[in-house]
Amino acid sequence: MLEILNRIFVFLVLLAVFLGIFIGLIVIFFPANDGFELEYAESMDRSSDFHLINNNIYVQPDDSPYLVNYTIITPPLQEFDQLYLDIYTNGRYVTSTDCLEQYEYYSDYRSQTEFVCTANIPYHYSTSQDYLVFATLYGEYYEFASGPATIKADWSEYENFFLNIAFVLFLLIGAVYLSILFPITLAIAYISSKTKRPTEQYTILSLLNPFANKQTLLQKFNSFLISPYFWFFEMLGIFLILIYMLLTAEVWKSAEALIAFFLSGLMAFMIPYLWCAVWWYADFREREPLRILITFFLWGMLAALMAIGINTVAGLIFEFLGVGFLGTLLVAPIIEEFYKGSGAALLSEHREFNSIEDGVVFGFVIGMGFSFIEDWIYLLDSPMGSDILSWFSLFTMRSILFSANHGFYTAITGGIIGFFIERGFKAPALGLLVGFPIAAVFHTIHNSGEMLTTLFGLGGLLTYCCLLIPLFDYGGLAFLLLLFIWALLRKKPTS
Repeated sequence: MLEILNRIFVFLVLLAVFLGIFIGLIVIFFPANDGFELEYAESMDRSSDFHLINNNIYVQPDDSPYLVNYTIITPPLQEFDQLYLDIYTNGRYVTSTDCLEQYEYYSDYRSQTEFVCTANIPYHYSTSQDYLVFATLYGEYYEFASGPATIKADWSEYENFFLNIAFVLFLLIGAVYLSILFPITLAIAYISSKTKRPTEQYTILSLLNPFANKQTLLQKFNSFLISPYFWFFEMLGIFLILIYMLLTAEVWKSAEALIAFFLSGLMAFMIPYLWCAVWWYADFREREPLRILITFFLWGMLAALMAIGINTVAGLIFEFLGVGFLGTLLVAPIIEEFYKGSGAALLSEHREFNSIEDGVVFGFVIGMGFSFIEDWIYLLDSPMGSDILSWFSLFTMRSILFSANHGFYTAITGGIIGFFIERGFKAPALGLLVGFPIAAVFHTIHNSGEMLTTLFGLGGLLTYCCLLIPLFDYGGLAFLLLLFIWALLRKKPTS
């Protein structure tokens, strides 16, 4: 009975996967309105006592973003009014500056009717670029706009700096790939070739013809999942993600845009690959076939497509309800951990998936595939050409300090599925229902930093940095490592 339940659950997971891919395709090819169109700013009401002092400026920046101060004349502001500078270029929204962010309390500006606000003008991969700057005021019963002020920017000096930095980075990244990643890849291939396995199960023939051996229907399904035919399916989805990223980055605009795109990808890949190599090698009692790890890494990348679609739809719903922050805080962790963990559930009855440590390694590899795509997208959101310092800071934060997070979260799900397998539970895929909510809790705690800082200021930031991150992020990873070592060294339970 449980075996039938397991197959039904695997089928339902597959349906959820196809639904996630379908929604992802809709979001990519039919993007939603972001609410910041130039037409909307131009159509907003005007007020005689609200205006932006308009200076047409021609600038030649040598750094990005370029900072320009504007004076905004306003009526007396109410306590919960919001005042922004909104930047547009080529008819598209670029960024906003909260002009009241510098004030801690309403009493600090209650009687003020003149504000100096700084517009952050970013380089956007065009040598000559025109920007429109609007002042916007949002109150409980009114919305006003003033402007636009026009800025004409000549970025040629900055582009020379950009290309010099890019050249140095390509040399450094190339050195890392040649001196570290390539030798590690050769070592992995050599160690894997020396690992003893049943000859008939892991030949080139079995890889190309996964249905050749005498197997049950479920075994054939699992063999298919670790074959090039399933990799091709995964890579089709990944190709669609790349289209989404190419459209987002507008790489056709210039050589600089294309350079920043590939630099971001090369850097985003390095650390996840190293993490996968470390965890695979650490499983010294039974290092798994590389074909399985390829499937799981690609699955993590494919899960990004599902997450992009559903997170976007959920975010729009929460924005409509006026609680948009809940999308990032609550919905994203649940969606991402379910779809990442679903890969481990689909392969939960594969003959190589037989222990807790297997689940930890498999889950970690899935998380690293997801992390690779997500970090790449984040780096494109703050591309090197728009703000080099922020770009490096983002790389340091995501790809180094928090590099293991997605692996850690999904390893929880994989480890629990592995525990179900070890204990002889006949429906191990159901371990997904136990594992992914726990993973989502850790993920949510990690995502809570912005909300805590907004609600509690410095106290919230200190709580996040000094308590939640050490206890749940790095503490959780340390606990996972201890669990993994224990699982490797203990005596396996007999079935």
